[in-house]
Amino acid sequence: MNLPNLHQTFAFLRAPIAATVLALGAALATAPAADAQFGGRGGVAQLFVPEYLSRDLPIFVDSLQLEEWQRPILEALLDDYNTNFNTAADGVRQAFTGLKDAAAGTSPDKVIELVQGPLVRWSTEKIKLRDDFLANVKSQLSDSQAELWPALERALRREKSLPNGELSGETLNLLFLLRELEASPAAADAARNAVEEYETNLDAALAAREELMQRLISMQLSAMSNPDPTSGVQLAEQIMAKRVAVRDVQDASIKAIASALGDEFGPQFERRALQRAFPQVYRPDPVTPLFEAAEALPDLTDDQKTSLKALRDRFSSEYPAFQAKFADGYRLTEPREPRRRTELAKNRGAGTSKYSEAPEIEALKKERDDMFAKYREEIAAILNETQKQAIPGMDKKGVDSGDPTPVGIDQNVLGPGASQVTDPSNVKPSREVGINEEKKPVERRPTNAGGTSSDSKGTSGSTGKGSKKAG
Repeated sequence: MNLPNLHQTFAFLRAPIAATVLALGAALATAPAADAQFGGRGGVAQLFVPEYLSRDLPIFVDSLQLEEWQRPILEALLDDYNTNFNTAADGVRQAFTGLKDAAAGTSPDKVIELVQGPLVRWSTEKIKLRDDFLANVKSQLSDSQAELWPALERALRREKSLPNGELSGETLNLLFLLRELEASPAAADAARNAVEEYETNLDAALAAREELMQRLISMQLSAMSNPDPTSGVQLAEQIMAKRVAVRDVQDASIKAIASALGDEFGPQFERRALQRAFPQVYRPDPVTPLFEAAEALPDLTDDQKTSLKALRDRFSSEYPAFQAKFADGYRLTEPREPRRRTELAKNRGAGTSKYSEAPEIEALKKERDDMFAKYREEIAAILNETQKQAIPGMDKKGVDSGDPTPVGIDQNVLGPGASQVTDPSNVKPSREVGINEEKKPVERRPTNAGGTSSDSKGTSGSTGKGSKKAG
C-alpha cells in the first residue's frame, strides 16, 4: 500500500490553487478513503464516517442481552443517530462550498486555516452526536443490562477500532481465531483467563490509540500548513507508538493463549495467528514441494533416501527459525516507515532516490531467496540427471515469487513440516496486512455467535465447542 506520506500531503495542501485545498475538505466530507493521506486509518480520515451503522445492531443486542421488545427501540435510536449525523455532515459540506468565494485570492496558508476551522468544529460535534446516542441507549436498559455496558464498550471498540491498524498483526482479533479453532471445552476453560486478559489489555491499548488520534486531529490539520513536514511526521510517530502498543498486546496474547490451550490446540492457534499477522512471511515455500517430489521417486537408492532425509531435517529446523527472524524484521522496521518514507519523498522530489523497502527487509528477502537456492542445489546434488528431470521445477531458481497465498495453509507456519492444506475452512480472503502491503477491507463476520469470554456475545467469538456463554 502507499503509506500516508505526510510530505506529499503537505505539498498538496500548499499548492497555489485555493480551490485544490478546498477540494480536500470536500473529499474528506464525502470520501472516507482519504485516510491514506492523514496519518493512517482513523483520526482525521474517519471524521465523516458515522460511529454506528445498522449493521452494528447485533453487537448491541447480544452484548446487552436486550429483550425482543427493546430491539425496535434501539433500531429507532440508531436511525435517529444516523439521520442527525448525515444532516450535520451535510452542513459541513455546505460550509466548504461557501468557502470557495472567501478563498479567492487568499494565500494557501490562509486557505488551510479556512478548511481547518469547520473540520475541528465538526470533530467536536461528531463526538457529541455519539455520546447523545449512547446516553439514549443507556436510558432504555434495566439495571442488569446496564452492568453489561463495559462489555459492550469493549466489543464496539474491537469492531470499530481494530480495522484502523497499520502494522502487521495490529488488526488481529484473536477471539475470532478462537471461534474458528473450535477447541474442546476443557481447552477453552483452561484458556479463559488468558482470553480475558487479552480482552482487557487490547481494549486499553485501543482506547489509548483512538484517544490520541482524536486529540491530535487539530494539530494534524495545523501541520498541513507548514512546508516542513517535520511536525507532521512527529505527530505520526506519536500515533505509531500507540500502534506498536496494540501490536505488542497481540504478540504477547498469541503466546499466552497458545500456551494456555495446551499441546493439542495451542500450536494450531499460534499457526493461524501468525498466518494472519505476517502473511508475507508465513506462506508456502518453494523447497518443500521439491523434497516431497524427490522422496517420492521410485528409483531412489538407500544412500539417496538417507541424504534427502538429513537435508530435509536441516531445512525443517533452519527455515522456521528464519521465518521468526523475518517477522521480527517487520516488527522492527514498520514503526519507522512514516519518517523513512517522508525522507524518500523528499529525495524523490530532488531526483536522488527511488522508492524501496526498508534495507533490513530487502536484506532478509535476499537471505530467504539465497536459502531457497541453496537447498534446491543441495537436493539436485543428491539426484542423478534422470531423477532431476522427473521433478517439475527442479531447474528453476530458488527465488520466492512473492505472489500472495491464501491464509490457512499450515505449511505457511510449519514451513517444511506441512505440505497439505490441513484447514481448508480457514482459507479466507481476510488477512492481516502490514504497513508494507496493500490494504484490503477487513472482513466483517457475524456478531451473533456465542462466546466464552467476558464479552461473551457479539464480536467476542468462542474458544471452543460447547463452552458456556458468560454474560
